[in-house]
Amino acid sequence: MGIDLTPRWSEFAVYLPAIQSWYSRNVYSDRLRDKERPFPNGITLKDLDYLNPKSKLWHYGYGLYSAGLFSDDAPRACSVANRDRSATTILGDSGGYQIGIGTFPGTQHIKREKTQDGVIRAWTECGEVRRRVVNWLESNSDYAMTIDMPLWAIGSQQSSSPFKICSERQLLDMTVENLKYIKRHRMGRTKWLNVLQGTDPHNMKMWWDEVKKYKFDGWALAGDVGWGGGLDSVLYNILMMKDEDAFVDGQDWVHALGVSKPTWAVIFTAIQKQLRKDNPKLQISYDSASPFQMVGKFHDTVRYPKLTKDLRTWVMSASEVQTNPIYANTDGKFHFPFSSPLGELMTLDHINVNGGKYQGMSTDTISWLLMINHTLYVYVRSFLEANELVFLDRSSAQETVPNEILEVVDFIEHVFTVKNWKRELTKNKPMLDRVFGKIGKKEKQDVVHGYEAPIK
Repeated sequence: MGIDLTPRWSEFAVYLPAIQSWYSRNVYSDRLRDKERPFPNGITLKDLDYLNPKSKLWHYGYGLYSAGLFSDDAPRACSVANRDRSATTILGDSGGYQIGIGTFPGTQHIKREKTQDGVIRAWTECGEVRRRVVNWLESNSDYAMTIDMPLWAIGSQQSSSPFKICSERQLLDMTVENLKYIKRHRMGRTKWLNVLQGTDPHNMKMWWDEVKKYKFDGWALAGDVGWGGGLDSVLYNILMMKDEDAFVDGQDWVHALGVSKPTWAVIFTAIQKQLRKDNPKLQISYDSASPFQMVGKFHDTVRYPKLTKDLRTWVMSASEVQTNPIYANTDGKFHFPFSSPLGELMTLDHINVNGGKYQGMSTDTISWLLMINHTLYVYVRSFLEANELVFLDRSSAQETVPNEILEVVDFIEHVFTVKNWKRELTKNKPMLDRVFGKIGKKEKQDVVHGYEAPIK
């Protein structure tokens, strides 16, 4: 049996890697294995399935999976669909990004519309899309995000979304119709998180006032309602929702979309600790596709952050993997230079291939599966250790954790206890912004949960 990281997360906000469909499909079986191809001793491709509690490498019981990666809702054999549900929790994404950009199967015709009324009518006619999304989420996930319309699409003149010509009100009205649809057609196999959107305080409040009437099983914080708007925005919205009984028993999950930073991992745990004082079952989660993007798009893996008193060490930094055919067929002479349960077993000829049927190649699909498993472990382990440093022993934390982080953690505990929390947020906004300010457009790439990294 491998390392089981799951029990160590019980007191912390949990990270959900945004699992890609090609990875999930290929680690579910050993069909890709070639006996002539070097592979780490003692394991199979199925051991790269981190959701599997029987993996000989490591197990972690959480992930995100997106309906936007699939053209239909037909059953598929993969590590997510066929997982041990008693040992795992999957949050399903409804494919809002793909719907927003007009690539979701069955929505392409919306791009042909040139008027607001035409776009609204075209989406209204997408009943089969909504049915397919709801059925897929009910079949594959334990929690699922509702189908929110892309408020982000109208914020940029460069947006190619067919919905960019719609008004905020129209997008909200379409979202409410989606909520009504889910309320009518949900089957009880998954729990639903109502997605909150917003790009400024006005439309955040407008969105909340409309969708809060549809209380499902929890909430998801998207756009500037979540980390994109900075910590003062997250706290403002969480505290406002708390005042309106949004986190009572039965509404037990809160998800922040699109972030994977050690600093934010700690902050979400700090918020969770306060919300659990009223609802002990409440769980906060956060997600990103970063491990898959790092390998598939940027051809890198990631280093463990050093996590010292210096805030600059609390970052995930890329590290290049040696992918070169000169390392192929070297009989294990060169060890993989990074540490993880898989990294300890790998040599560079497990990553690099050449000759025979691999002539002219330097890597294949198995190369990318191996590197992603390692990179996933580094992300999960790094966020776990960041939380353990801050919360397991506060006296030790004073010696090892940056003062900027401890100051914010203390403030979060304080602001949940005061009646006039709005005044406290305003007064302390400069302190919050020093580390957790509103992010720029370039940093928002992780928000794309349905991203499918190319296999080089």
